[in-house]
Amino acid sequence: MLKIFSTQVSGLLKAISDKEEQSVEEASRLLAHSVLSEGTVYFKGFGEMGAVVSEALFGENKFRRGAEFTNENIDGLLPVDSVVVASRFIDDEKAVAFCEKLKQSADCHVILMGGRRKEAESEGGSVAAADIVIDTKAVRGLVPLDDGSRIGFPSGLTALFAYYALFLTTEEILEEYDEE
Repeated sequence: MLKIFSTQVSGLLKAISDKEEQSVEEASRLLAHSVLSEGTVYFKGFGEMGAVVSEALFGENKFRRGAEFTNENIDGLLPVDSVVVASRFIDDEKAVAFCEKLKQSADCHVILMGGRRKEAESEGGSVAAADIVIDTKAVRGLVPLDDGSRIGFPSGLTALFAYYALFLTTEEILEEYDEE
């Protein structure tokens, strides 16, 4: 089972690297703009995606000007701020409603990370609710069982990989400005 899981996870991480490169680059430019403009980069995670918030704020490589988003922050959001929202799926009702509320309340950048289910591709709600959507590629368990079910759903793992793609790309952009 572990061999199957590890092979499948490798494929998901490669798909994020290959297919989400443009979204990561665009999101990183927005995040770098927030940092350079002395804005705040807020992180909000739904469910197990609190791991992304923890990594951004308490990990070895903390995000510059990063902070956890709380309900008290919504009235103080500035146009130079950004909010990174992580959820299991990009069409998660709570996450989409949260993004819509942010867009209505403040003129800040909203980046949504999560898996894109096939039915989510046609709905478009999450796309309209966020400036940029990053697909974490995790939509189901990866290891098939004899009864047809699947286990090993790596949503947190792929979200952390997407976070690191954002972190590293943003740092690369900020280094260019630090050198000038």
